[in-house]
Amino acid sequence: MGDHNLPDFQTCLKFSVTAKKSFLCMYRDDFPQGQLASSMPSTCDIQLKRAINDVYPDGVIKVVVMNSTTASLESLATTRAQEFEIIIIPDINTLSQQDQAKLVNIMRGPRIITEKAQSGRIFIGVVHWNNPVPPSSAAKDGYNASKAAPKTRIFLPTCIHVDAWLKHKFWFACAPPYLDFESSSESSINTRANNSPGEMGEKQQEAEGNRSVVLNEEANLNDVFVASSVKRYILDIMVHLRTHRLTYNAKAGGVYTNSLDDMVLLSRLIGLHSGKMFVSPSHVKKASKWYFPMHLELVQRSSMDSSLLYGSDPNLVDEMLEKLAKIKHEEVDEFKNPLFLESLVVKNVLSKVVPPV
Repeated sequence: MGDHNLPDFQTCLKFSVTAKKSFLCMYRDDFPQGQLASSMPSTCDIQLKRAINDVYPDGVIKVVVMNSTTASLESLATTRAQEFEIIIIPDINTLSQQDQAKLVNIMRGPRIITEKAQSGRIFIGVVHWNNPVPPSSAAKDGYNASKAAPKTRIFLPTCIHVDAWLKHKFWFACAPPYLDFESSSESSINTRANNSPGEMGEKQQEAEGNRSVVLNEEANLNDVFVASSVKRYILDIMVHLRTHRLTYNAKAGGVYTNSLDDMVLLSRLIGLHSGKMFVSPSHVKKASKWYFPMHLELVQRSSMDSSLLYGSDPNLVDEMLEKLAKIKHEEVDEFKNPLFLESLVVKNVLSKVVPPV
């Protein structure tokens, strides 16, 4: 993964299953998509199910697409997973505030780890995004500048529209899996019935092997050593992000209280998959580029900039944000990452914070 690219889906899936954490998958609007309440699966839902099935063959993980929002949420709230399952939310940005509150309560409810070690539930929220043309400080497209003050104009809109208390239940965002849309169909997912008994036995053995690998990785996580100086390094990164020039200081830049625990967990996973039983500053840097961009709250308009309290000119702030919006628009297309500017802020902070020796 490059410095400004979204992490890949397969690695995020493995990490999230091991850590029992939910995550977001970012689909660009030119990908086919279905209505949230539709009974027919959309192409991206089929693609996600295929990708999960490729990593974890049948029998390891149950995949459920939440087709009817209200009914699905009510059912999830009243049932406990008897096996490990992944719930796909087709378009999380369309959830009403009431449904968002229900989903938060479900994710905050009984701990994912239950009586059976292999049971549990995580969520994959699908976010559809586009790359809108950046607004200009000049009046155009029928915009009446006399009716709206410059400080109310949004220059850096976010692609994630759910409230912060739900967004923080997902620990990072990733790119969609790279599979062929032409071959994405329900028949290509449910091929289990067409397999011979011998093939079924081999798949079951492979499934058991994958399940044991997941459980072993989970057991080994606590054995990965994290020095106090490394934790201090993570805290220093958090402080610098909260006070960064482009982050919204009124909301602590989006860096919330559980970020330390999440970062330690993700750093341990990265260290473990690197063949190390300790966390190094390089692991923390990689974890920061994965974790923080999705959570950051950036300044979107001049009225959100704290420097106005000290005499900054709102018009000059708008000019700066307008230029940043143009840069973001160009780079988002290049990296196919709607969180490009957020990742740039993280990279800027990492260049300033001195890691432990």
